Amino acid sequence: MRWNGLALIAACAAFVQSGPLALAEPAPVAQAEWQALEPGLDLGEFKAPSPAIAGDSTITVVRIEPAHFKLDVLSGRAMNLPRLTIDAWTNQQQLVAAINAGMFEPDGRPTGYSRVGSVTLNPNRKPRYEAFLALDPDDPKLPAATILDPECDDVKALETHYRVVLQSIRMIDCKGVNRWQKSPRIWSTAALAIDDHGRVLLIHARSPWNVHDFIENLLKLPLGIRRAMYLEGGPEASLSLQTQSLSSIRTGSYETDFNENDANASPWPLPNVIGVRRLVRNAQ
Repeated sequence: MRWNGLALIAACAAFVQSGPLALAEPAPVAQAEWQALEPGLDLGEFKAPSPAIAGDSTITVVRIEPAHFKLDVLSGRAMNLPRLTIDAWTNQQQLVAAINAGMFEPDGRPTGYSRVGSVTLNPNRKPRYEAFLALDPDDPKLPAATILDPECDDVKALETHYRVVLQSIRMIDCKGVNRWQKSPRIWSTAALAIDDHGRVLLIHARSPWNVHDFIENLLKLPLGIRRAMYLEGGPEASLSLQTQSLSSIRTGSYETDFNENDANASPWPLPNVIGVRRLVRNAQ
């Protein structure tokens, strides 16, 4: 995605019990309806409380229990691989699921600080990128996957204990607050969150919202989100799921001033992804 600003569409609904004009009642908050795919892996499809201007206003969530699965950042540049579509990443690397590993520079590097083991993909820290995905700690007392937030965490100290660190833009802070400013720009969105049970949520919405309103939708859904970070927007926003019972690919489309339609039907090649694998003891 070309980083060129964030978004606002105002939408409100009211219910008038009396008078000559009655407006539609706001949509009820969606109840939790999860499809269990295998132990520690669930799929949720939710209608957004505030609809988008295009598409079906569905928000797709893949919920992952770190006790059963391991997340990793896969870099084509570090692995000497060409840019692959999300389904190609999933198939080639034998992943259960995959999603964008944040926005990226023209050379394929993530736009924020990023490190996988001893390999630094991008050494440059962006001051306004205030979310740090941290994976695979060296201390079992630390969460296997988390989002570090400088307002609540000593990021510099904690990140040294994690094999993988990926910096991106904070959506929901460590106090559960929407941190995205309103803007008229809208797009499809891919994001990652941590819920109140420490599970990882891979989130995708093809329908376009400005990001502030998209976050408000997330907070109204029964997801229990505690922290969330932005990954990608527009046609490049992608999510892949591959299990014994279900194979699914989600692609983005709409992006203000770039692809203002809901017509994109194919996943775009990506230089980096966040991949999900079963832990060895759970392999089938």
